[in-house]
Amino acid sequence: MFDYVARTLAAYEQSVPKYEAATRDMVPDVELDAFTALLPDPSGPVLDAGCAFGRDTALLAARGVAVTGIDLSEPFLARARELHPGLAFRRMDVCRLDFDDASFAGVWCQATLLHLKDEHVKGALAEFRRVLRLGGALFVSFKEGEGEEEIVEPFSADAARFFRYQSVQRVHRLLETAGFDRPDVRVVNERARYGAGHRDLTWLTAYGRAT
Repeated sequence: MFDYVARTLAAYEQSVPKYEAATRDMVPDVELDAFTALLPDPSGPVLDAGCAFGRDTALLAARGVAVTGIDLSEPFLARARELHPGLAFRRMDVCRLDFDDASFAGVWCQATLLHLKDEHVKGALAEFRRVLRLGGALFVSFKEGEGEEEIVEPFSADAARFFRYQSVQRVHRLLETAGFDRPDVRVVNERARYGAGHRDLTWLTAYGRAT
């Protein structure tokens, strides 16, 4: 594990209840609808890469999609299994997926790759492309901005985490280079979507098909 990832993981693991409380109600229905509409098979299977406490894993399952959640954090996985005992969760690195080629109809990756440097984002996207069948759907999200930093963002954690900010053009290029056809990158303001009490923060949500 890369040192900066280990520090970010440690920050999450000391803030599991805070992260869950902050994000539990931030349900990405718009994104889930767009993603599931792209699936070549509406029943999946789908990989939820960076599932945390399993919120989106459960939302996908509720849509009738067969789904497996993965995360690097054992405390998050324990919480996911506690909340959703009927779903499958495994500890795994998004840059080193322990799945066969062409195993999935879709990969959903919400707010995970934003914690990786660009070279490791590229590695994760290559792994996503490898485990997707031809025409499989991808969803990834990032925070909009420039550069990278390790900061304490008290909204959802009490220790410093690494963030790599992205632009629409850069995300488009990353996905296209990784083998995803005509990436669709959208801009979403968190406060406008979820209301008062949330951050005036711009997210980039991106969709593509494996080619």
